[in-house]
Amino acid sequence: MNRDDEKLQRSDYCLFEAEEGEHRVAVLGTGPGFLSIVDLLTSTEFHDFLPGFRLVAVAEPGPDPERLRGVRAQGVPLYETFEELWAKHSDIRYLVELTGHRDRVEALRRVLPGRVSIIDHAAAVFFCGLRDMARIKSHCEVNLDRQRTLLQAIIDEVREDILLLDLKGRVVDMNRNVWQRTGKAKEELTGKACYEVMTLRDGLPFCREMDKDCPFFKTLNTKEAAEALVTRVNAEGQLLYFRVYSYPILGSLGEMTHVMIMQRDITSRTHREKHQHQADKLAIIGEMSTYLAHEIRNPLFAIGGFTNALLRSTDISEKDREKLAIIAEETQRLDHMLTSILNFARPSKTPTDKVDLRRVVEDTVELMEIGYARQGYSFETHCEQGLPMVSGEPELLKQCLVNLYKNSIEAMPSGGTITTRCGLSGDLVSLSVEDAGQGMSEQDLEKACSPFYTTKEKGCGLGLAMIKKIVEEFGGSIDIKSRVGEGTVVTLLLPPMLAVRAEPQPAT
Repeated sequence: MNRDDEKLQRSDYCLFEAEEGEHRVAVLGTGPGFLSIVDLLTSTEFHDFLPGFRLVAVAEPGPDPERLRGVRAQGVPLYETFEELWAKHSDIRYLVELTGHRDRVEALRRVLPGRVSIIDHAAAVFFCGLRDMARIKSHCEVNLDRQRTLLQAIIDEVREDILLLDLKGRVVDMNRNVWQRTGKAKEELTGKACYEVMTLRDGLPFCREMDKDCPFFKTLNTKEAAEALVTRVNAEGQLLYFRVYSYPILGSLGEMTHVMIMQRDITSRTHREKHQHQADKLAIIGEMSTYLAHEIRNPLFAIGGFTNALLRSTDISEKDREKLAIIAEETQRLDHMLTSILNFARPSKTPTDKVDLRRVVEDTVELMEIGYARQGYSFETHCEQGLPMVSGEPELLKQCLVNLYKNSIEAMPSGGTITTRCGLSGDLVSLSVEDAGQGMSEQDLEKACSPFYTTKEKGCGLGLAMIKKIVEEFGGSIDIKSRVGEGTVVTLLLPPMLAVRAEPQPAT
């Protein structure tokens, strides 16, 4: 079976495939439809509709020279008679008859061989229709290109990451945020699995592999939109929050063809929500402080007093004395915890003053070295020269620093180096404490400053929460970076004292 026979047996066979090379066309006469046919056969915008068709000659052009302007512009040869045309172009495959004479077609069939197809003026109307369809197609393509360009421009300006995936999770398209962050060309990323393309702002992979809990799989199974809250830790050890959405893209028959993924960074919004949540929690704790003071502390004081009185007695056995000692110790611990809670809940009335942060660090480090240097802990300080004074209270800032040092010591039970740095960070003064301890998990990092959250056996979970409260009352903020197994960096950002003259108080 030859190649042409194979084509004829195919169900998707096209007549254009049956013949190799170009399809040579000649036109006889310039009657109705002539200009449309010439335009269709000579203009490049219609080549997709009639691939390989070429106008090679026109005969019996008629008296109107205007109708021949386009033909002459294309360099198509003109002949006065059909005989002249046939003598020069006997290799034509199609002859379009536009003279309008009915008997002319029959006469031509007797002259021309069977390989030449004759299209009379009645059938030529299909060429006119084809030209109009091609014009409409071109117009639609222009509009579609404009809409595509506009849509792409809008999507590229969206701050969220947007990816179009096939049903196997491979990237079909993406907005500019995605590919620019990778430093690679868009074409280089197309076709890769989505986890190989999606990254955090610092370039770390958003996923290491396909996550079965990803909304993509839920949409794949249900053909419905899905979303999920996802947390990640960046290269600096900071916790990030993302909302990931997935949407099904359906074809004309309702079948799902693609899945669109949108990733939105909600870290700032989540931080504000958590800050408000903590403020509400502090308000509740404040309301409870009076109740705690009167309803718990008074009986606790009585228990402690009677216990100490019994301990001074000589009429009790040694076993009972041991039990009373435990009661006294636990009563003291409970009183200390209650004091911490009340101090945390009670609004601070400490006036702020200018504080030499470098001096506070030196004094605190000197104090810590006395108790911990022999236990395998060393303290390094790196403070920039010429730092401005900060707004705060020296003793409270020293308390914050001591608590941070104790946290670092507990994170490194075998000893280690604790590094303190002071410097400028934008328009704020930064004080950071860094250790190489066990670090915090994403869950611990998320709740680190929440009141009463602790991973310690005897802690009450107010250390970092109290530091955050003190620093924020001074007009500053706290930032925590941590990775499991790599250590933790806690940074206090404090406002500097400004060189502003105090306004004179009006006379009373």
